[in-house]
Amino acid sequence: MVKLTDAEFAFLEALSEAQGVSKPAVLMRAVLTGGTDAAARYEQLLEALSRTRFQLGTVANNVNQLAHQANSFARGANEPVREEDVRAALDSVRSVLDRVDAIAVQIGGDDDR
Repeated sequence: MVKLTDAEFAFLEALSEAQGVSKPAVLMRAVLTGGTDAAARYEQLLEALSRTRFQLGTVANNVNQLAHQANSFARGANEPVREEDVRAALDSVRSVLDRVDAIAVQIGGDDDR
């Protein structure tokens, strides 16, 4: 059992709503990560990783489409893969890698590859 003042309870409730988790989950994250600021940072990193995972899925889909088009052309169908499409896919991959690097630095890793 945890006893809180009305102000502390209101703060806990606000954190719970902002993070989209239960009040006990907020408290456990705070304990396990070093405080409420660290718990909030943890949530931000999870969101960033989720967005990056989505971007990576989009990039993978684009690369898969380019490979399919290249294979179809090799079999005598469709048009060849255009250089600008390959460059755009490569730029997307680089952008996602930059985002992953930035998140790794936030987590506390280094930016050496």
